[in-house]
Amino acid sequence: SLADYLMPIIKDRRANPKNDLISGLVAAEEQGQGLSEDEIFSTTILLLIAGNETTTNLIGNSMYALLTHPDQMKLLQDDPSLMKSATEELLRFAGPVQATGRVLKEDMIVAGQEMKEGESAFVLLGAANRDTAKWGPTANDLDITRNPTDHVALGDGIHFCLGAPLARAEAQITIGAILRRFPNLRITGDPEWGGTFIIRGVRKLPLAW
Repeated sequence: SLADYLMPIIKDRRANPKNDLISGLVAAEEQGQGLSEDEIFSTTILLLIAGNETTTNLIGNSMYALLTHPDQMKLLQDDPSLMKSATEELLRFAGPVQATGRVLKEDMIVAGQEMKEGESAFVLLGAANRDTAKWGPTANDLDITRNPTDHVALGDGIHFCLGAPLARAEAQITIGAILRRFPNLRITGDPEWGGTFIIRGVRKLPLAW
């Protein structure tokens, strides 16, 4: 469906460039080489998912976490200076990306399991962010004063999220605005969860204020 929607737009921007992202991708050139239509399509899909769905789910998951932990929500409302720390804790506690795939570069044994070079493995980021070996007995508690700057919700190393500063800023601004605008926000029904074991988020959350 996305291909049916985007490919005609990409073709149109080649003929009629505008002041938009797809036109910029069409015009992009490196050492005389431009992007193919498939490459432009793949890039728009990457931006749509990485730059939209993840941050949307971070905000939704974070609001659900705060609303179900009213003591933490009130603490943040009373002291907005905790917003940066709260965002890191919400990424750890309710991050939208729960897993990521990797291909092994060499043979290895992890927790007694033999794995071979070239095999695929999934790294469960959500589980790592709740690991009591790392976070202690409060690993499953939401504590916005924790400021866990070494969580893996945004990946790590060479795979660290390129959009991390933007995602953090969007979450801080949006959550802060919601808490200010709707100080008496409350849940009125069960959430509807969507996504997969890789990306998880609240799809529907009945609220009142």
